[in-house]
Amino acid sequence: MPRPNISALVTTYNEAEHVEPCLRSLEWADEIVLVDSYSSDGTVELVRERFPNVKLIQREYLGSAAQKNFGLDSVSNDWVLVVDADEQVTPELRDEIFRVLEAGPKYWAYWIGRANYVLGKPVSHSGLQRDGVRRLMHRKNARYPNRRVHTDLAVNGPVGRLRHKFKHLYIRSFDHQVEKMTRYGLWGGTQLHLEGREVSAFGILGHSFARFFRDYVINLGFLDGAPGLITVGLHTFYTFWKYSKLWEFNRLKEQGRAPKLPRIETDEEVWKMPWEEGETN
Repeated sequence: MPRPNISALVTTYNEAEHVEPCLRSLEWADEIVLVDSYSSDGTVELVRERFPNVKLIQREYLGSAAQKNFGLDSVSNDWVLVVDADEQVTPELRDEIFRVLEAGPKYWAYWIGRANYVLGKPVSHSGLQRDGVRRLMHRKNARYPNRRVHTDLAVNGPVGRLRHKFKHLYIRSFDHQVEKMTRYGLWGGTQLHLEGREVSAFGILGHSFARFFRDYVINLGFLDGAPGLITVGLHTFYTFWKYSKLWEFNRLKEQGRAPKLPRIETDEEVWKMPWEEGETN
């Protein structure tokens, strides 16, 4: 059967250094839509100059899930591959996607693993050995739920699994990763605060130590040498910062002071699941 058209959806914020190889790896797609969060490092100018066929939209960042759902509503085709700017689609993964769609997909969404790199060196432990994301989807049967960070795709049915992986430039520079973990920690702390969670000093320490022990010892992060130690250290920093922000937000609320939370998506239309609205197939 003929392959259905597929749109590639990319989200960016200050990715001028890495967006080009990502987009080059997607030139086979029938459409590429890029949603940018008002980058200030030349990302937009680079895309407009070198990729004139990319549909570029700028939108305020109100969380990863909201940004991706907005993108899903902006593409032309029902089948969508969501790709982060630090990921690349290998030829093997591209060919597997073609085979699945040409054969008639058996699922509404597919899980794709990620091969992770730290400053160019592959890492395969620290929990990253199981790293993967639900990214190939039929947009009327898959959508992101209302969470601020690390949200997983909700799917109208079981999920398939592809054999080949994204190439994921997980840590490209320490400065970039610390900034990213700090931002993720803020969003993670916000999510926990809005859920009414509490944490003590012991909880902050306990969660952080547990994350280090799990990733470095149980998940064998030590086998990756220095890149493994650095990866686990950054995971631990993210956990520490997330629960520290939760503690801060809760204390401010107790004092009658409004915590300064990041802006969130309030448009309920963004969070509606199409299959619950009768918009499937």
